[in-house]
Amino acid sequence: MNGRTIALLALAAMPAAALGSASQSDHAAVLAEYELERMNGETLTIGDLRGEVVVVNFWASWCKPCRKELGEFDEWQRNLAGKGARILAVSVDTKKSHAERFLRDNRLTLPAFFDGTDGLAGALDLPSLPCTYVLDANGDVAYIARSGSTAELAKLRTTIDDLVRSNKSAMPVTAGAVSETRKETE
Repeated sequence: MNGRTIALLALAAMPAAALGSASQSDHAAVLAEYELERMNGETLTIGDLRGEVVVVNFWASWCKPCRKELGEFDEWQRNLAGKGARILAVSVDTKKSHAERFLRDNRLTLPAFFDGTDGLAGALDLPSLPCTYVLDANGDVAYIARSGSTAELAKLRTTIDDLVRSNKSAMPVTAGAVSETRKETE
């Protein structure tokens, strides 16, 4: 194992309470303001998605748990399309080509972004990899999943479904927004 792998394994063992509510507020602000670069070079600011439930998954092509859960997230994204929620897959690979190859080889269609190791992941000082932030429709951090375990994915899905149900009073996603989501995945 290299040093980076050992450090990430140690971080993954951190208790879920490691981030307090003040830190979650700080994380929400960082997430809202940060401009992500899509694989095709276009940019997106997560704050622009306010009104939707947003799931931000940090992954790397070399991370086995990440690789496993991305297939599941891809399916979830298809099921959530048009329901006021979306999943954004943010690669922290050191080379964009590694992330692109992984996405292509696995025929993943969810909106994918390349951010490298020092971008948003660095600003958030991620506690583990994979790491998934769930933002409610107000842009607040509702949940942070610190692993890709079956139990963690079940909690994550329940959280997303509950937030989508509770967000019914929000403005529905228009046909144009659904089309934009489909464009992002191409």
